[in-house]
Amino acid sequence: MPEAEAYPSAAAEARPSPATFASLSLPQFRLLVAGTVLSQLAGWMEEVARGWLVWSLGHSALQLQLLAFISGLSRLLAAPAAGFLTDRLERRFLAAATQAIDALFAAGVGLLVTTGTVQLWHLYLLHACMSATNAVNITVRQALVYDVVGPEYLTNAVGLNSVASNVARIAAPSLGGIVIGTLGVEAAFYSQAALLLIAVPITMALRLVVSSRPLRVPFLRGVLEGVSYLRSDPVLMRLMAMNYVPHILIYPYVTLLPEFAERVLRAGPQGYGVLLTGVGFGSIPGGLLVASMSGWSRKGVAMTLAACLYMGMVAAFSQSQTFVVSFAALVAAGVGWSMMVGLNQALVQLHLPEEMRGRGLGLYNLGPGLGPLGNLAMGGTAEWLGVQTAVACFAAAGLSLSLFLGLGSPRMRRL
Repeated sequence: MPEAEAYPSAAAEARPSPATFASLSLPQFRLLVAGTVLSQLAGWMEEVARGWLVWSLGHSALQLQLLAFISGLSRLLAAPAAGFLTDRLERRFLAAATQAIDALFAAGVGLLVTTGTVQLWHLYLLHACMSATNAVNITVRQALVYDVVGPEYLTNAVGLNSVASNVARIAAPSLGGIVIGTLGVEAAFYSQAALLLIAVPITMALRLVVSSRPLRVPFLRGVLEGVSYLRSDPVLMRLMAMNYVPHILIYPYVTLLPEFAERVLRAGPQGYGVLLTGVGFGSIPGGLLVASMSGWSRKGVAMTLAACLYMGMVAAFSQSQTFVVSFAALVAAGVGWSMMVGLNQALVQLHLPEEMRGRGLGLYNLGPGLGPLGNLAMGGTAEWLGVQTAVACFAAAGLSLSLFLGLGSPRMRRL
């Protein structure tokens, strides 16, 4: 079957590229971005507050890693259900419902802290639940981007949505730290709940330009249909694999940043905080570049080169002994990371038929759930070979796999 017939939505972007900020001219997309910013602010504020609270209760790095493992496992288990629900239910309602549920969980943690009854097992249980609902919310919001702008503006919208998310990613940790320092850790959880509740009516106000028929098959059959469709399409298989590779082999380096800051760069906790912002700063111009690439005919090649930039800069960071060079490498890595993720997600959506969009995105979002496996592998290798050698080896492996997946197929090179 000719590619133009197999993937009709891909042809929709083979038009003159819209302006970089074109999607923002659509009122519904502006609403979606507003909801994204609120959700991201809430999520990153919870990330800061949760880490601080777990450390305050246990004073144990193992407890922090265990919580991260529980989060990843919850996301992994919830991802197939997230895709099924995205195809089965009305998407605006599902997105708003998961935001409201997460708000209740956040308020519950805040109440436990306020009453002085919070224990570590409370946090494990509630965070597992929040990670599962968040997996659903991420999947349905990705599908809503397509539903709100259609195929013509999809790459542009994905890029701009990424920029909005990363602005929140940069701002939220500092905001969370201020709230915790002035009002207490419980106030950060209450703030998270408030932000999510504000996002609920904004999400429900969305009007979709692409409609979908609700899925009418049982859960197991629906999930297996999604897996079967994915396996039948070599291009989608490669696109999905390119999403999984960095989550397993590259992104776990973030958990080792404290050691880089302390032992390699001699920068202390202040330097650690600055390093954390590097990728976030770089992701903003990266997202804007993606937003300007709607009319490009070689997005598969661009995505692969962006992956090489990301992984190559992580490898360069791992070998640097100078703080300024290390920070610059992370900023450059952020540009590559944002472009790689944005183009990958846009290509996946353009190559999914509407009836498979939710389930396909659910399988796509298995990636974050696989992260804890990479954390364990990279952490163990760092203990054996040293942190610099471990990150460099994993980055080299990820880069090699990305080159094979992105350039090893003529169809991928023609995307």
